[in-house]
Amino acid sequence: MPNQLIEAPDSTDSVRYETLAYLEAYDAILNDDYAFVAYKETDSSGDWRGRIKSRHTAGAVFEPDMMKSNARSAGAQGKPWFQWGYSFDPSESDQRNIQFRVHVAGGKPAAIEMFAQLRKFDGSADEPQSVQFPWPA
Repeated sequence: MPNQLIEAPDSTDSVRYETLAYLEAYDAILNDDYAFVAYKETDSSGDWRGRIKSRHTAGAVFEPDMMKSNARSAGAQGKPWFQWGYSFDPSESDQRNIQFRVHVAGGKPAAIEMFAQLRKFDGSADEPQSVQFPWPA
């Protein structure tokens, strides 16, 4: 995608990278954009994992076996999703909310969501931005 602030790495002979989703959100207090790119990383043996790389924050790594285990647990508890990797929880003094969510269906990972709610100039919460994409199995 042209003009993205952050991109997945370029594939090499030993690792293939496939972009899955991109999210950009503006924070008026910082007068800057946050950006997140989700991608699938597959090595030459066929093993894969999902990753989220972020501009301004840490990202996340989604190892398939770990996600299956957590999805099974979340499903057993009746939860529609669980949070994974980096997060920024809102507080009274800072309304930013950044979460990476793994959505669950039938006790299995079904989708990943990148969610960001940043701030307006007055410090209040801005409209949430979100993108969701299918689990990259």
